[in-house]
Amino acid sequence: MRYLSRSKFTRTVGFVVSLAVIGATYAPAIWGQASTVIEAASIKPSDPALCKDYPVIDGHGLRYDLTCVRTKYLIQIAYSVKDFQILDAPGWLDADRYNIAVKVSSGDSVPDKPVTELTDAERQAGGERLRAMLRSLLADRFQLKTHRETRESPIYVLTVARSGVRLRSSTSDISGGLRAGRGVLAGSHTDIAFFAQTLAQIVGRPVVDQTGLGGKYDFELKWTPDMSAAAEPFGDAGRPQSSADTNSPNIFTAIQEQLGLKLSSGKGPVDVIEVDHAEKPSGN
Repeated sequence: MRYLSRSKFTRTVGFVVSLAVIGATYAPAIWGQASTVIEAASIKPSDPALCKDYPVIDGHGLRYDLTCVRTKYLIQIAYSVKDFQILDAPGWLDADRYNIAVKVSSGDSVPDKPVTELTDAERQAGGERLRAMLRSLLADRFQLKTHRETRESPIYVLTVARSGVRLRSSTSDISGGLRAGRGVLAGSHTDIAFFAQTLAQIVGRPVVDQTGLGGKYDFELKWTPDMSAAAEPFGDAGRPQSSADTNSPNIFTAIQEQLGLKLSSGKGPVDVIEVDHAEKPSGN
């Protein structure tokens, strides 16, 4: 399994989002905010033979190292949106992978300690530092130009099921996060709003939290991924590797039976960004 933290960066080797994130995990969208000052940036095509299912983002001090990242994934983090919220993107944004090394100015340094030791304020500041750096990088090296729209689109609404909540209240004081595997999502000291944001990437639609549940929870969700789904969680993490995975229910049934929550279809306003222009980065 891979650890997904709200902070958007880690000092350990592994996948971070959002998430993936990664957000991989995503904060509320921030549009037009000031950019981080980038002192130097190296962008090189990744060797496909060395790339696994997950990209790697590692932040430490004044440096960020991004390995096997797709440009579309960088846009997701930079603008706090999911894959399905990015429209009119040329195919190479989701196909070509890059290894990127970035050095930022001294005022934008990453705290030099493990993600689990960060305070909430440090995690939030760290996430915004990463987003600001990526916005600068995308504008300068990828010549990215976008505009924002709000559209009425299909969504899912997350509520408490009639059977009642089956989540365990967390007694841990360790920083919250999610571990994502193939058809598995495990939460540690995680709030429902964060869980709903992660579900959106899995089910391919925005998920609106209407559970009314506060506090932090520990849980493990297991399901059989839908191979035809429009969005898989964080690359191939949602795709089964063996027939053993098919013993679990689909994600909608799993959420209700294992967590006591329910996903229902609906419609609502959804923020999207349209890609007006983008160019492949020049060689270094």
